[in-house]
Amino acid sequence: MGTTRQDFEGLFSLYIWIGSGVAVLVFAAVAFALIRYRARDGRRPSRRSEANLLEGLVAILILAVVALLVTRTFTTEAAEDESRATPVRIDVTAFRWGWRFTYPGQGVSVIGNSSANPTFAVPADRTVSFSLRTRDVIHSFWIPEERFKRDAIPGRVNRFDIDFEGAGSEEGLCAEFCGLEHSKMGFEVFVLSPASYERWLAAHRGGAA
Repeated sequence: MGTTRQDFEGLFSLYIWIGSGVAVLVFAAVAFALIRYRARDGRRPSRRSEANLLEGLVAILILAVVALLVTRTFTTEAAEDESRATPVRIDVTAFRWGWRFTYPGQGVSVIGNSSANPTFAVPADRTVSFSLRTRDVIHSFWIPEERFKRDAIPGRVNRFDIDFEGAGSEEGLCAEFCGLEHSKMGFEVFVLSPASYERWLAAHRGGAA
């Protein structure tokens, strides 16, 4: 299995190809009808009211496409939600209008708000297991570059895994309107090598940053 980004990019590509194919077929059918059956002198309207074979084939095609998309979507989502060996654990708490990222057992907690967005770190090429909750209203944890979004719902803990590929930094934000400063509710993720990640933990151990 690939990274979170690769898995969802494959799913998005499937949707794009199928959507593009459907669009081409629809536009081609419309163009054919406009040209083939355009009004002309002496043409009489067709008395045919149904085409059972054609309609049946179209219905079967639609069902097959829907079944494929539903199966691939749920399969990909289930794979991303599946627990993996020795993940890095991070507890995420959303609040108006900021985030707290806590590393259980590590003595590390990073917090920020709309005035100073928080920055937290994850190791590259290793599963990161998140537990997401909210302290007030509904928020949404979104990392566009990972093609991943998950809601934080009051009274509920949402758990999910993400695999971050390669070192670098990625921007995240709240994707659910949650109040006046919603647009400023962001965060940054540092994706570090294993050694750099351990150094980051050591530098932030012992309190909130």
